[in-house]
Amino acid sequence: MIKRVSIYLTGMVFVSLGIVLCAKCGLGVSPVSSLPYVFEAVVPLTFGQLTIIYHLINIAIQLFLLKELYNIKVLLQIPVALMFGWLIDLIKSMIIFDSTKLLYQIPALILSILFTALGMVCMIEMELVQNPPDGVVKLISEKGKAELGKVKVLYDVAAAGSAALVGIVCLGEVRGIGIATLVSAVFVGRMVTFIKRSIVKLMRKKSIHLL
Repeated sequence: MIKRVSIYLTGMVFVSLGIVLCAKCGLGVSPVSSLPYVFEAVVPLTFGQLTIIYHLINIAIQLFLLKELYNIKVLLQIPVALMFGWLIDLIKSMIIFDSTKLLYQIPALILSILFTALGMVCMIEMELVQNPPDGVVKLISEKGKAELGKVKVLYDVAAAGSAALVGIVCLGEVRGIGIATLVSAVFVGRMVTFIKRSIVKLMRKKSIHLL
């Protein structure tokens, strides 16, 4: 159990690092981070604090759909949301580079995809607590008897579209939506599949994946 928790927490660090690198590259952010990112330019809150709020909203959506106020599996996502927000702000304060130079933008985007995918594998395979946005996607898929992948696409489109709308209304421009948004949406999932096929086998051999 200690190994599972340790790997899960490591996964959270990797995902947070991936989110920050994507935001720092200046080419846009992933759909799930688009709303916190654009609101950072609108309200006096940090990217991490807004990520916490966004995750808490996703938790509330799950409780509403389940019609249960005290669902333990969902409520356990609250500390995950708080940890994500804290990690994002911590890592963001530690990473400084010129995001206007392509020399730094491309490597940052590539590393963002790698770290995000690796972190997702660590979290998913440990089967402890779901990331709040993923919890919403899975629940809608189950309730609506729809394919998980299609629901995920619709969720991402809705998040990115909402972020674009907020940017236009509040800032007069679309902010946070760019090539990195598309690249992340296309390649993170594929990288997750690749990592699961190669690394998870090793993890299971060493009895790290324990139910």
